[in-house]
Amino acid sequence: MEWSNDEFGDEGGQLVLPLFEGIEKAPNNSLAGLGRSQRALVREAIASGDFEAKKGKRMSVWTPGCNILLVGMGEKSDLGHKRARDTGARCIAVMSKRKGLDVTVRFTSGWTSERMIDFAEGMMLRDYEFLEHQEADEDHIADSWRVEFQASARHQGALSEGLGRAHAVVGGVHLARNLGNEPANVLYPMEYARRAEEWAKGKGNVKVEVYDWNKLQELGMGGLINVGKGSERKPCMVLFTLNPEADEDVQRPCIVGKGITFDTGGISIKPSGGMWDMKYDMCGAATVFGLMQALHASGYDRRVNGITCLAENMPSAGAYRPGDVFKTYSGKTVEVFSTDAEGRNVLADGLWKAGEFDPEYVVDLATLTGAIGVALGNQIT
Repeated sequence: MEWSNDEFGDEGGQLVLPLFEGIEKAPNNSLAGLGRSQRALVREAIASGDFEAKKGKRMSVWTPGCNILLVGMGEKSDLGHKRARDTGARCIAVMSKRKGLDVTVRFTSGWTSERMIDFAEGMMLRDYEFLEHQEADEDHIADSWRVEFQASARHQGALSEGLGRAHAVVGGVHLARNLGNEPANVLYPMEYARRAEEWAKGKGNVKVEVYDWNKLQELGMGGLINVGKGSERKPCMVLFTLNPEADEDVQRPCIVGKGITFDTGGISIKPSGGMWDMKYDMCGAATVFGLMQALHASGYDRRVNGITCLAENMPSAGAYRPGDVFKTYSGKTVEVFSTDAEGRNVLADGLWKAGEFDPEYVVDLATLTGAIGVALGNQIT
């Protein structure tokens, strides 16, 4: 998505008007730039009572030269971050590029800069597709949306800064989604490492270091070694450092991500019905990569360390087995009960490595056991 912001003026081929419940007439500036007949059609739609701007309600008003989407935001006092962002996402979901790529979103009375940015962020997040390995439909339009967010003059500074930050964050989210959506035969541990090294090229404030199979053995990272040794595609650890020269002698956070690029369960093999989506078991590592991209793109100037623990958990004659005992990077030994409990083994090495950075705190990102869904619920997980 290409974006810009400006004061009220001309509209694109599609106009989005997010309005609050209780509206009886079109707010000031909402119809700026429209012709007389277009303004009349919108006023009639609002005055008819068919559109009350309740939460989740939408009405499309076709006018010559401009498709206008009225979007209900519900009560102004109830508008928070989540509702604004979710509504922005739904707008992009229902809009058709065949009606025009140029979109104007007008925020009129009642909107704060923060909620405008949330709405825009939702649109950016929903503007995503992954078609790397398939042909698009004949009527598919690959060209990007061009969205202008319009508001009064007093919001322009905050809107410009906030939209830039949101766009940077969304770029990181989309990178993480792309990594997660890649099939496991395309994205395996050392391919992830290659992409990380390629991404770091030319970025003076980014450092990427890869511990390959030989380095893992040299260091004694038994968690990664044992989980990944059953696959022909050997495990690795990728270490990211953003702004490595910053914050000398200051404790800073470290983000650790589980990266099982495909999880069969190993010798303790999963049922086939539970295996088809196991390429997503690397989404912790994907999130670390995406976070680094988002922080870099947003101009973040403090040091952040990231560690990703990458392996394929495969059954083979050389795979680790239930009952095996091995030593992890910390020096502690582990006895294996189930080879499908591999996440804690690779993270044992990653978390101990994180401790060497003397972090302020550690954030552990992992698709780790169904029990977490019981503990925190689907909304959080």
